Amino acid sequence: MNTMKLISNGETYTVARLDSGVYQVLCGERFLGFVERAGSIYVALSGTRYDRAVEAGQALSLGKAAALLRAPFESTVPTELLSAA
Repeated sequence: MNTMKLISNGETYTVARLDSGVYQVLCGERFLGFVERAGSIYVALSGTRYDRAVEAGQALSLGKAAALLRAPFESTVPTELLSAA
């Protein structure tokens, strides 16, 4: 299995090639999901099992697709609401 480090949006991702066109993505020790290459598009798949993963988005690069997998883990609460609590 081939692994590489990618940097996208200031984050470092470890990407391991599982199969032809299929990659497993981690950020630090946290498993984020998979990226599948479909022609010239990279499809980000969220989930711990490849056969049940759900599409999280599409990108033109592997790094951008990996960054799409990080989005569900980030806070979606606006800063104004956090400061009002």
